[in-house]
Amino acid sequence: MLSEIYTGYSGALIAEGPSRDGSAKEKSELSTEVIMMKLRPMTAAQNIRYDKKSLAHLNWLIIPQGLHTSGYKPKSDDMPVDWNMYVHPEGTVYYVNTSSEITIVTDTPIYDPAALRKLEEGVSLVCVSMSTSQTVMPNIVELYIYAEPDAEECKYYLIDHESQTEFWLDDVEMSSLYMPPVSSEAHLKYTLQEHYWTHVEYFPHRPMPMYIRIELLDILRHGSADQMTSDNSTFPFDAEQCTKLAALIDVQNTESTTYMTCSIARIFVMIARHRYDHFYGEECVRLCRDQSVYEWPEVKPTSVMRLCSALLFNFPKAMRRELELLYVDKIVYTIHWRAFMHTTKDGWQKNAATCAGLLLTNAVFIGFVKNTVSMCSGMASMMLSLGGLLSGCALLHAYSYADKVNAATMTVYLRDIENSMSGFEPIAAIFSLPKALMLWSILFLSTDILTLLFSAPDLLNMIALGIIAILVSIAFVMMTVVLRRPSVDLMV
Repeated sequence: MLSEIYTGYSGALIAEGPSRDGSAKEKSELSTEVIMMKLRPMTAAQNIRYDKKSLAHLNWLIIPQGLHTSGYKPKSDDMPVDWNMYVHPEGTVYYVNTSSEITIVTDTPIYDPAALRKLEEGVSLVCVSMSTSQTVMPNIVELYIYAEPDAEECKYYLIDHESQTEFWLDDVEMSSLYMPPVSSEAHLKYTLQEHYWTHVEYFPHRPMPMYIRIELLDILRHGSADQMTSDNSTFPFDAEQCTKLAALIDVQNTESTTYMTCSIARIFVMIARHRYDHFYGEECVRLCRDQSVYEWPEVKPTSVMRLCSALLFNFPKAMRRELELLYVDKIVYTIHWRAFMHTTKDGWQKNAATCAGLLLTNAVFIGFVKNTVSMCSGMASMMLSLGGLLSGCALLHAYSYADKVNAATMTVYLRDIENSMSGFEPIAAIFSLPKALMLWSILFLSTDILTLLFSAPDLLNMIALGIIAILVSIAFVMMTVVLRRPSVDLMV
């Protein structure tokens, strides 16, 4: 049936169309019907497989004799002629037709006569376009086509398995397909390659050649070595993940299954996206994850934020630098974000625990001290430690799963919290609150303790305590001088 598609509009292609011996009127109606059908380019990334909503309807059936046994023969009319059904490893169903000069793939429900009619009309239009197009057809080409259920149109794209790319029969504006901008046609190759591997992941009926498996194994080995020998690798997987992924690739068995094809394609999707993001093969290639290849406007904190940072011991400055490093050129890495959030949450827990201890200590001091100055500093320390405890607990609650989210969620979050005027300074100040309030509480507690010097029973004890206090102060000043060196900022 579909072998006739490639030559033009054939009546046999239309499920309910007229025969070849029909009248001129019938042929005219057929032409009108075909012309009404529209073709629209799409990309593999626009497949709605994960957005489809279909409800299940359960019932009790009478089980036919020998159902699903090796000798059971299903009804011949269960499947349209020349179509084969495949089940994706995830469970979705799709259909493949290899009877024509090009392989046709669809996830349109071809059991529905109306859907099949639309699909065949769309395929006819594609084949007519191919016959008139100036595009040289590749040796191994595959057509994906989807018949819209609520419109007289079909969406399509073509796949070249030799060059691993997606293409169309007419010039297509990238923005109309919601594709990201590129720096050159060579750069565009990796977006199209990402779409190619997305198609293979969704429709893994073709065996995966051995040379592709070996290539992927080499890519993962190099990525693992890069991660182990560099702190700023741009590879999307860490060394441990590379080792685990490499173990999944079977290079001993020449045969390939849909499971193997789907797994390899999914990994290649990530690698193709990585190459697009970092301008692989371009003059402006990004070699380190902290290297920016765009010209962004300089973000200068406002006077209010600078004052806030100073009051918080400049902790927000270091935190802001970490957040900026995580989001260079609007790209975020799952492995580095999770490590950052794990360390940050661990710090909040320790700060909250310290604040709880300071709160109890201040409560004990206030119960024993009657000095007004000491009592005031003790109350200040208590309120600050309470603030540190509450802010630490609030942040731990708000970010309880922040070290487990995926890259897409992280990107949306970082884009949302980045201020157009102050960058990450506001959120950095919030992240620094538990630590800064804890330190302020310790300072006021120290003041509370120093006021007790004046309550010493005699002059000798007061002098001894004063000398100790002076020595501690000198040590603290010396430490502050050392820690203010620029090189220390690299350790934060």
